[in-house]
Parts: sequence; C-alpha cells; structure tokens
Amino acid sequence: MAAALGRRAVSLCRSVRSASAEGAALRSTFYRSFIAAGKTGGDGDDVVKAAFVNQQQKFRAFLEELSKTKLEVDPGSEASVKKYYDTMAKIRGSIGVPSFTKKISNLLEAAAEEAPDVRSILEIQRSLRREVGIEDDIGADELTFAALDKVEKSIGKRLVKDDANGMSLWKKELDQINQKLGLSPDSLEQLEEEAEHALAKAELEDLKNTAVENIETYKRRDELNVDVDPKELDYRAYL
Repeated sequence: MAAALGRRAVSLCRSVRSASAEGAALRSTFYRSFIAAGKTGGDGDDVVKAAFVNQQQKFRAFLEELSKTKLEVDPGSEASVKKYYDTMAKIRGSIGVPSFTKKISNLLEAAAEEAPDVRSILEIQRSLRREVGIEDDIGADELTFAALDKVEKSIGKRLVKDDANGMSLWKKELDQINQKLGLSPDSLEQLEEEAEHALAKAELEDLKNTAVENIETYKRRDELNVDVDPKELDYRAYL
C-alpha cells in the first residue's frame, strides 16, 4: 500500500510538471555530474570511472552518517516512519544526494534534453516513467498528448522548443491541465513530500520483511526456538 501511495504521489508530481518547457530546457543535476567528473578527472581519466568513484564516496558517507542514528524498524509506527524520513532527508542533504522524486525529475530532464520537439519529449518521458514504475493513474499523459495535438493542429506543424508562439499556446494548455487536476506549485511540493514519506514507509516495510525472512532462515537452519522482534534489532551492526 505504501509503495502504491508513493507511486501515485510521484505520478501526480511529475506527469504534468516534467512536461513543461522550462523543465525540459534545464540541464539536470545527473547530467551535470558527469560533465563535472570529466572536468575534474584529469587528462586520460575515464569519465564514467570518475562518476562511479564519486558515487561510491557518497555511498560510504551515507553509511557513515546512517550509523550515527538508531532507527526503529517499525513501519506501523508513524513516529518511526517520520524519524526515518527526517533522518534520510538530513543525510541526503548533507552529502548532496537528491531525493527519489528529484532523481526521477533529473532523469526525465536529461533524457529529454536533446529531443528535437515537444512530442518527442513527452514520448521519452512517458517511456522512462513506465520503466521506473511510475503509474499515471490520473490520466495526465492522455491530457497532455491531447493538448499537444490541439496546439500542433493550430500551428500546422510539430511543436519545437524554439517556436515562441507555439510554446506560448502550449504553456496555456499546461496551465489548464494543472487547473483541471487541481495542481499548483504549492500542491506539487506537498505531493513530493507525501511521496517521499510514503517511500520511506515502504523502505521500512522492506527492511522489516527482509529481517523477518533472515530470522526465520536462521531459526530453521540452526533449529532455534526463539522469538525475535525486528523492532529490537540494531541495524547498525550490519552496515
């Protein structure tokens, strides 16, 4: 349930927002990280290797920060979920790791960067959203493609990003879609937070399920007759 809520919230956040001309024109953090890696890596260095090393350094820093906080693996407790959510957000902020919704946004923007027209952008983004499991259960794709059909019929050609008149019409159509879906900048930020909270709960559920499976495996293997509550385990011993 939590994972489904997360997917729905992310879908609400991104389905319309990521289709905007402004979002498509921005260079993503993901894309910039590879450029930065190439500039700082030195002559002859592999850009991909430099980016990988950077990721590994951040992962180690993440584990180090995570080991400083005792978290209760209890997805049924809102207090535990909130503490997990707040802790993860703080750690990500301190080491420069984007949230899940920001990663998805960056991925969509980077993929659409070289797209020749708006229709290609929408098709790429729809494909990528499906690949990462984001469900469009509000029908945003249908609305945006219908709006694009209307704009392209009006201008008599495919809509390209440097067509000022066409993009102005497109922006008005997107504003109408946002209004129809009840979306605003404030509501999108709230939905992003709800998505991250739901994902935090889903992660805790996964951690608990994994702990229970491992406990049962050890009990069967060693013929143990003990009861272990995952909430009592200190995950830091296994980092």
